[in-house]
Amino acid sequence: MPRTILHLDMDSYFASVEQQANPSLRGLPVGITGKPIESTIIVTASREGKKFGLKAGMPVWEAKKLCPQLILYPGDASKYLALTQRFIDILKRYTPMIEVSSIDEVYMDITKEAPHYGGAVRLAQSIQRDFKNELGKYITATIGIADNKTFAKLIAKRHKPNGIGFVDPEELPELLATTQVTEICGIGRRIEKRLSRLGIWTLAQLGQCPLSILKSEFGVHGLFYKAVGMGQDPTPVVPYTEIPPPKSVGHSRTLPPDIRPREMALTVLRGLCDLVASRLRKHGYMARTVHCGFSLEVMSGHYGKQTTLALPTDDGATLYEACMRILSQIPIHPESMARIGLSTSNLVDEKGVPIPLLAEDQTRRRLNRAVDVIQSRFGNSAIQVAAAALPRKLPEHVGGFAETSTFDFSSN
Repeated sequence: MPRTILHLDMDSYFASVEQQANPSLRGLPVGITGKPIESTIIVTASREGKKFGLKAGMPVWEAKKLCPQLILYPGDASKYLALTQRFIDILKRYTPMIEVSSIDEVYMDITKEAPHYGGAVRLAQSIQRDFKNELGKYITATIGIADNKTFAKLIAKRHKPNGIGFVDPEELPELLATTQVTEICGIGRRIEKRLSRLGIWTLAQLGQCPLSILKSEFGVHGLFYKAVGMGQDPTPVVPYTEIPPPKSVGHSRTLPPDIRPREMALTVLRGLCDLVASRLRKHGYMARTVHCGFSLEVMSGHYGKQTTLALPTDDGATLYEACMRILSQIPIHPESMARIGLSTSNLVDEKGVPIPLLAEDQTRRRLNRAVDVIQSRFGNSAIQVAAAALPRKLPEHVGGFAETSTFDFSSN
């Protein structure tokens, strides 16, 4: 039985949330930023801002050059997560088959439910009406409908903002012939170059390429590329209630100019190590592998390496020590960094890790748990390691938004 998959993408989400909450921002070009607003990048631009060519990831100075009247507004992660919870609650009324892809993007398998609404398009229209009535007229979503996730997302992008797109099976051949491979999520510039060397620029050409060639060039990923080139994608919608355990836990930060000197960047890294360690403990995991890296410019290449620890850990100090060893092995030692971060992988259940034998390690473990309790009640800044503390203005300098994995969408 053919599936009916719906891809829902909130329109200019962070900016729209602020415009809904603050009428004085409505109808104006708004750019949501980190903090401080003058020394970071545009996270989201409002519809009005996008008309000037503003894009996510664009430096503030460049955005202001394109749109001198741009209004910069600092982002508020808690506000956006709260609204995400509200729109997820609305979607639950339609189906439990909801996969939360990001804070502003979900997939829904409505194969069983669509007939009860007179079809998928009418169901999508009903969702849009609910959003307008319950969330506000500035909170809109674009919806794509297809028999698989890849093409539902593709068609949604073509109907922004606040539209509904449907992939008609009879029109699929024309769609494949006119769609560039780079329009598919996951096919970036490097893959595009490799495909172009094979004479492939469109999805139709991708589907016509022998599977043996694609597998030889891309390994197991060749199977996916072949399927997409034929208009297929068997990937299931994984409901938020069935999210598998994480394969990695990490965090990185883009740094404003005054926090980029090496010593200050390393101080930020120390804080990120504590943050990642706290997340590991929250989920009951310890990590064996640590990757650390940095970028010299916001949109430039990444320098990084990884190491495997002798024993798994969920301790921020241990992660930081590993990161410092990694950084010492990277050939270049810059005086400043624009972005820095770490990720942990090769995760194991903490219950399977023996209790430390040394009294010092046991004390550190108890201390970490105590810190978790305090931070859960009073916030991350309530208590922290001195080595990770920049001046009080640090929280205003280092922006960033919470991961959806840290928010429980299954409540209520």
